[in-house]
Amino acid sequence: MRASRRWVWLEVFLGVVLVGLGVAEFVLYSPPVQRLEQGLSVSVRSVHSTAQATSIQLAITHSSSDQSLQVAAFPLSSRSLRQPSIYVYADASYPTADVGPTVVLGVFDHVDGELLARHYTKPIVSVTANDLADVLRDTSKANERMVVIMTGVLPAVVFSSTVDLLSPWVKAGGLAAWGGATIGYWSGTSGRPLTAANAVGESGTKLLLGAGVVRYPTAFGRLGTAQSNFGSALNVSYRFTGVGVLRDSVLALGGLGFGWYSGPFSSVSYLPHGQGGYLIFGGEIPDEVPVSVDLATIVLSDPIDSAGPVAAERIKLTDIPSRSTVDWSLPFASPSDGIMLVAFDPNPDGVYFFRQVIGQ
Repeated sequence: MRASRRWVWLEVFLGVVLVGLGVAEFVLYSPPVQRLEQGLSVSVRSVHSTAQATSIQLAITHSSSDQSLQVAAFPLSSRSLRQPSIYVYADASYPTADVGPTVVLGVFDHVDGELLARHYTKPIVSVTANDLADVLRDTSKANERMVVIMTGVLPAVVFSSTVDLLSPWVKAGGLAAWGGATIGYWSGTSGRPLTAANAVGESGTKLLLGAGVVRYPTAFGRLGTAQSNFGSALNVSYRFTGVGVLRDSVLALGGLGFGWYSGPFSSVSYLPHGQGGYLIFGGEIPDEVPVSVDLATIVLSDPIDSAGPVAAERIKLTDIPSRSTVDWSLPFASPSDGIMLVAFDPNPDGVYFFRQVIGQ
C-alpha cells in the first residue's frame, strides 16, 4: 500500500514538473510577462531636418535592470516598409546540408517566438516542401510574402536541374531568406540522403543569384572579422562567411551587407533580384537561435530598401536617469519618404523593439 502511494506521489510530482516546464516555455514570449519585465520605452518628442542633417529628440524610460539601448536610423525609399507574411520551410523528411541537427525544426519555433514577442502582426507559418511549392507558384502574392529556408538544400519539388519555382517568385517581389550550404547547389528528395545525384552544382547557384556573386569552394568555419555599418547598427551577430558571398559583387548589384566581412566575403547579404531579392546567411548554421534573432531584427527594421546610409548609437542606460530626454543628430536629411527609426534592447534575451517612420 505504501509503495503504491509512493508511486502516486511520484506521478503527481512528475506531472507538476512537466506542467511547470510547459508553462515556462509558453510564457517566455507571452505579452503579459513581457510587460512585467519591461520598464523600457522610447518615444519621439521632436524631429527637425535641414538640407544636411536631422535632429531627433527621444524620450526614454527605463528600469534599473535595463543596461543599454541600441538606436538606428536610415532614410527610406518609396519601396520600403515591407511587413510580409512569413513562411518557414521545416520538413524533416528532406535532407539538409551544413546546418545543425536542431535547425530545421528549431528555426520556425525561434523566428515565430522572436517576432511575436516583438508584436509582429503578420502571419508566420511553418510549411512542408509541398506547401512551399504552392507558396512559390502563387507569384501574384510574392511581394507580400517572405520564405525562410535555413536547410542548405532546396527540395526537388521547388528546385532541381529541370525545375525552378524560386526565381520567378523572387523576381515577382518575393523575399527569400537562406542559410546553410550554397543556395542552388543541392536539390533534395524526400526520405533520401544527399548523394552526387542531388548536386545541381555551381550552375544552380548562378541560375538563382547570377554569375560572380559566390566564389567556390566553400570554406567551413571562416568568420567575419569586420562588421558592416548595418551589421553594427542592427547588432547582427552571425559571422560565418564560408559560402563565399562576394561583398563587392553584392554592392555592385544594388545589394547591402547586413553582417560581418571576412576579406571579400560577407556573412549576411541582401541581393536584389527583379522586384524581390535574396537575404543570404553566407555559411553554416550550427545554432538556430542567434540566426533567428538576427533575422527577426532585420525583418522588423526593414533596411532592405533603404535609400542611404545608416546611423546608430548605443545608449548606456545606467548612465542616464530612469526618465530622460536624449538628443541625437543624424548626418543626413530626411527624404520625402521619411526616416526609419528603430530602438531595441541589444541584450540577446531582450524583447523590447520600437520602430517609427519620422520626418515625412
